Amino acid sequence: MLDRIIGKEIASYIKRHRGMVICALVLMAISSLFVVVPAYLLQPFIDEGMKTGTSPVAWKIPWIQFDSGSWFSWKRTELTVVDGITPNRLLGLLTLVAFVAVFIRSITTYFGGLAAAAFSNRAVQSVRIDLFRKFNSLSMGFYHKEKSGELIARSTADLAVLQGLIAEVLLGLIEYPLTALVFLIFLFVMNLKLTLLVFFAVPLIALLVRLFGRKVKKHSFRVQEAIAQVTSAYHENLLCLKLVQGFFMGRSEVKRFSELAQNLYKKIMHWNRWQLGLGPMMDSVVFLVMPAVLIVGKVYFHHTLGEIMAMTYAFSRVYRPIKRLALVNNQIKTLQGATKRVFGIMARVPDIRDNARAKSLPRHHQSIEFDSVSFGYSPNDLVLKNISFRLKRGEMVAFVGSTGAGKSTLLDLIPRFYDVTEGSITIDGNDVRNVTLESLRKQIGIVNQETLLFNQTIQYNISYGSPQKSREEIIEAATAANADDFIMAQPQGYQTMVGDQGSLLSGGQRQRIAIARAILIDPAILMLDEAASALDAESERLVQAAIERLKGTRTILIVAHRLSTIMRADRIFVLEKGRIVETGTLEELLSLNGRFRQLHDMQFGAAERIGHRAESIEHGAESR
Repeated sequence: MLDRIIGKEIASYIKRHRGMVICALVLMAISSLFVVVPAYLLQPFIDEGMKTGTSPVAWKIPWIQFDSGSWFSWKRTELTVVDGITPNRLLGLLTLVAFVAVFIRSITTYFGGLAAAAFSNRAVQSVRIDLFRKFNSLSMGFYHKEKSGELIARSTADLAVLQGLIAEVLLGLIEYPLTALVFLIFLFVMNLKLTLLVFFAVPLIALLVRLFGRKVKKHSFRVQEAIAQVTSAYHENLLCLKLVQGFFMGRSEVKRFSELAQNLYKKIMHWNRWQLGLGPMMDSVVFLVMPAVLIVGKVYFHHTLGEIMAMTYAFSRVYRPIKRLALVNNQIKTLQGATKRVFGIMARVPDIRDNARAKSLPRHHQSIEFDSVSFGYSPNDLVLKNISFRLKRGEMVAFVGSTGAGKSTLLDLIPRFYDVTEGSITIDGNDVRNVTLESLRKQIGIVNQETLLFNQTIQYNISYGSPQKSREEIIEAATAANADDFIMAQPQGYQTMVGDQGSLLSGGQRQRIAIARAILIDPAILMLDEAASALDAESERLVQAAIERLKGTRTILIVAHRLSTIMRADRIFVLEKGRIVETGTLEELLSLNGRFRQLHDMQFGAAERIGHRAESIEHGAESR
């Protein structure tokens, strides 16, 4: 039942808190039963309590009496609650009963609402954690195809919809039908024929609910999509703010964002037209029926003023939950739309995951081998083609080549950020696809060109991959990375905050923290992807010195454009258009006079020409 109403995906999370759900629904049911009490009090309050004088009166309520031996034959009668009481005392008694009924209803509503808030928020909390876990398990290929802003919207805006509607929908499905039922029973007992007149409007109301509900679901999904686009624009603009301001593109970005905001406004207004339109339509239908009911009740059935007032109150209270129930139907459609978007991600199966026979990879001690490896982000567009080589433990090798040659992609295949399209990669003879991701990645330290730091302390960032390490070990890793001196010069040393994405540190400082972080996990394999490409000469020298200290103790793979950082590599691989075109030591490659020689001469030849020009300018100044 619950699965069909709100969807089996979110229902499975709610069922984990079955006790709270039952508690909330029972309390709300009790609250709904007490809402009918005023209807039983109105008729005696007006017809008996308002009489003048001290003549005794009776408090009677409508009742039914079944004929003996049959549950299908009954007649309307009255049940005397109190007899022989003065009008004033009756008013006092009715007031006391009303107060007790309202008090009980208030208490049950309050605690029922608390229980509902507890189970709905706990369910959404579990969904939020599982969604975060799913984000961390999905492969890098998934994030190439999706906008990060839209993913953020699904984890915020869509979850906010779930959080706001789960309890409201479930409580509404108990409270509103039960409230309508108890008032209908009262009305049937009061006057069955008159009550049946109201049901002429039911088919029309049902048609309206169905029509508006389908439209609300469709437009609700479109609103969530538009919100995701706006969130994505916010996210991209904040990430690229320096670029936007540097190229003075603020007006263009505002114009683009305004179009997205306008699109969101239109989607919200379309949703509101259907969401808000149901109430007035139902009001029109019901209030066409109500005057006729009152007239027939007075003229044809000769009801007293108190009876007509009680029935009018009951009719209005029957209509209110039915109207709310129609809105709950709209909320269910909105909830289903948000659930579809959230669990659309949750249902994704990671492309990169442990296979059923995956085993733990022992610490690397022999070799890393690429055997006829080809890879493409799409099957028809290979980035790497037939790559084969073998590295011995402790070697330091470098990969150079033109931009887009596939150097960084090659490194990404080792920790299985992507799986090879053809061929295999083995570490000590173990195919990386047949070992657990944890045992593989725990052995690899990675330092990227774009250093990723959390807005936390320096110590937190260094120890991120190894939170169990002691302070002494952290300092030792920082010293090995040539980072300890500048860290101790910071206002709070290792407890200094680095700012958003490390913005309070220089590029060289961020890079050395990243190297210290990689060293601290004691990796058997260290991968440096353009680790020094954006650094000044002094920072590059310190980073190179840090790398030099690690040579021979780990297998080191370096991707570099600046050839000055790879002069001490044991071997250098030259990649062009996804293929290895040259391999050898620095001296061997220079002697080949091939592609590496071109790259070398372009960098170091330019440096020599600049040096000669500076010397000539200096000599000219001295001669003058």
